[in-house]
Amino acid sequence: MHGKNGITNAITHRNYAISGEHTKIFIYDDRMEILSPGDLPGIVTINNIKEKRYARNPIISRTLTELGVVRELNEGVSRIYREMSDLFLEEPIYIEDKGSSLKLVLKNNIVMRSKRKNELLLKDNNINQKWKNLNIIEQKTIQFIFDKGDVMTHQIAEYIERDRKTAQRILKKLENEGLIEWVGTSNKDPKKIYRIK
Repeated sequence: MHGKNGITNAITHRNYAISGEHTKIFIYDDRMEILSPGDLPGIVTINNIKEKRYARNPIISRTLTELGVVRELNEGVSRIYREMSDLFLEEPIYIEDKGSSLKLVLKNNIVMRSKRKNELLLKDNNINQKWKNLNIIEQKTIQFIFDKGDVMTHQIAEYIERDRKTAQRILKKLENEGLIEWVGTSNKDPKKIYRIK
């Protein structure tokens, strides 16, 4: 999620007065880099970016908040720091090329991130009690739903690399176990989503 928040933050606060430049995203094995046109606004510096809040484009910020893309105004940077810490990852690195661009580097550690996600998942007592009785595919399905939030059947099928009918069968079992629930107009709703119960 921290990558998504970094991208949202870059698009929200970039300097749109600089024409011909775009927000750029580079993904490597060990990190993600997000390059945003323009440097930090006057009151924000590399040293105080964690505490200072400033909306360079307040209309965009407010619109994203009203649409639910972000939870509250100007929460982006602190949320990125919090999510990186929750997953035992290094703090975000901001590099400013004065007058030109701002780069955000989010380092990855697959082992620590996976371990932390699993710990967070098993804090749910209901899941914890039934975890050992699930097969590997069922555990993967639960982890995917936990990680993504709301998911559709075709997303599960793609993730577990099985056909749609197999995915439906697994989802039905997890539903009967009381681990997940579906939301939709009916059981046959093609836009039905699944979430952790």
